[in-house]
Amino acid sequence: MKILFPLTRAGTGTDIFTDNLASGLRKLTHTADMKFLPGWSGFIPPVMGKLCDTSTYDLIHANSWNGFGFTGSKPLVVTEHLVVHDPLLNPYKTRLQRFYHSYIFHNEQKSFVSADIVVSISKYVQKKMQEEFGFYDSTLIFNGIDETVFNRVTIERTSFLKKYSIPEDKKIIFFAGNPTSRKGGDLLPRIMNNLGDDYVLIITGGLREKSNFKTPNIISTGKIPTSELIAAYNISDLFLFPSRLEGFCLSILEAMSCGIPVVTTNVSSLPEQVIDEKGGVLCPIDDISAFTNAIRYITEDENLMKKMGNFNRQRILDLFTLDKMTREYVKIYEKLV
Repeated sequence: MKILFPLTRAGTGTDIFTDNLASGLRKLTHTADMKFLPGWSGFIPPVMGKLCDTSTYDLIHANSWNGFGFTGSKPLVVTEHLVVHDPLLNPYKTRLQRFYHSYIFHNEQKSFVSADIVVSISKYVQKKMQEEFGFYDSTLIFNGIDETVFNRVTIERTSFLKKYSIPEDKKIIFFAGNPTSRKGGDLLPRIMNNLGDDYVLIITGGLREKSNFKTPNIISTGKIPTSELIAAYNISDLFLFPSRLEGFCLSILEAMSCGIPVVTTNVSSLPEQVIDEKGGVLCPIDDISAFTNAIRYITEDENLMKKMGNFNRQRILDLFTLDKMTREYVKIYEKLV
């Protein structure tokens, strides 16, 4: 099969999802091409279909907000990654985001009607599609990651810590992604202040620029290559992600695949990923003390860290591999081609 993925660069997990799925499809000997469209086209989705030559492809796989622009040209699959009209998201939107999300609401409705198959990436997203759009006919396919890439590997911990001037006797907490307010970025300094000098938090910049935190025990690396990202997971004692809302979090999957415990929030799709008290701890939203106590509880017990890390690694192998996700998409593609 030949599949076309039309998209604009968002600097979010949606870009990573598309790249991962395209890679998985190529491993199964399918053709998967990503066509990046100009940013302005996101405000005029109907034009997107005219910017892409779809004639040589068997199927179009688009996002919810641009899918209807490809109606009728080829069989169409649409994936909903996050229902941006979720009321819980409102406090974390900029004025421009509010305007844009209001603008695209009817475009998304048209995409759901126009698509041959609509996919939701979590049960939470599925539920919100029902509540906000009245759409009940989505297929659930969890996101997956390449567990052969994000794996337990032996890392020279001393060299890694020396690169960022981190003393070896510190407990290492890790956060990967864009530390926006929705993802709880504003909570990180408060949590680290509570934890004190025995802990250091390493933050990568996700797909965006280096973050500036003035808290002494927070080290921001900016965007780093995949090899260094894997190293960071592997030298860390725990992954921290105090997000307030997620469609489905890829960085949590990466941490779990590398076999480390996760402390995150008991909200939206996150309980679908992290099993409380088995793979980590789920904390009440915005509860600084709960996050602090959970981190101490896990990192002060080496056996517990290992047990939770092993549980997470096995959970990835059972449910959230890239191969499993890719084959589930291939099954729905084959129904249409």
